[in-house]
Amino acid sequence: MPQPDHHPDLQPRDPVEEEPELPPLRDGVRILLFALGTFLVLFGVILGWLPGIPFIVLVPAGVALLSLASNRLNLRLRNFIMRRWPNAWQRIHRVRAWLHRRLS
Repeated sequence: MPQPDHHPDLQPRDPVEEEPELPPLRDGVRILLFALGTFLVLFGVILGWLPGIPFIVLVPAGVALLSLASNRLNLRLRNFIMRRWPNAWQRIHRVRAWLHRRLS
């Protein structure tokens, strides 16, 4: 009988499957997060070419707030990050869960 190359219990786990689904936020909080996230993204894109305006900080912060407000954007952001930086998503999810607890 051929032996497997590695032990089946030591296979890497998919972090996406282990994430608990966060309950939806209140409507007022979601509207506020959507407005603030949209403002940060637009402000970062429009004024990002000026010196002193940190494009690299404003746009990701805006996208993070938008992902808290929209489950669809959160899924797209997760797929984008998991393809490029799979280890970073666990940290991002912990911060997102912490913010979700604070805003609930």
